[in-house]
Amino acid sequence: MSIDLQAKAANSAAAAAPSSRQPATSAPISSVPAPPRIPGRRNPKWIALGVLALCLGALLSYVVYSRVAAEKPVVIMAHTLYRGETVEASDLAVTRLSGETVAKSLPASQLRTLVGQTAVFDLPEGTILTPGVIAEVAIPAEGHAVVGIKLATGRAPAALLTPGSRVRLVALPAAAAADSEVTDNLGGKTYQATVIDQAPGADGASVAINVDVKSGQAPTIATLAASDRLVVIRDPAR
Repeated sequence: MSIDLQAKAANSAAAAAPSSRQPATSAPISSVPAPPRIPGRRNPKWIALGVLALCLGALLSYVVYSRVAAEKPVVIMAHTLYRGETVEASDLAVTRLSGETVAKSLPASQLRTLVGQTAVFDLPEGTILTPGVIAEVAIPAEGHAVVGIKLATGRAPAALLTPGSRVRLVALPAAAAADSEVTDNLGGKTYQATVIDQAPGADGASVAINVDVKSGQAPTIATLAASDRLVVIRDPAR
């Protein structure tokens, strides 16, 4: 009887064994959690340099803006203009300036009003115009006259006879007549004059200049010029 009981117990254990097993696929898969990400370390030096660069950029932008905002357009000379010459539109230009110079300069809004007026002083190219350097000057002025003179080569320093130049007109002695001596006493006399303009003579060997002289001396100077008895001396600029 004990043998039967042992056999039944073995059969029961054998039958129960397959039912207690779980399929391999249904077993839970254990997973290891990923380690947390460690943020990269920030270098304080690079952060400080970045902040400094931003500050410098903002400061530079402010300086540029302030300078541009403070600049104002003013009139300058685009070409050299000599005293006594008439101003043309091509002689003028506009530039932007800032500082105390702006207050003393002619604003660009007055550019058109300057055209047609006369240069009171020699104005080299790039000169910043100020009030009074260009004005409505009448030539000749009251009590003066303009005389045209033709001078042969060697009678004048042609390269230095720029408009506005102060010169002296020196009278040469009169040539002796065939039968008697001319007795005028003009030889050696000098006359102050101001050059208005000049141009090469038509013959290519002379220069023609217009000079501003005193009205009372104009007839004598014209007579001496017609007789080819004048020499021009260039004096220092004043």
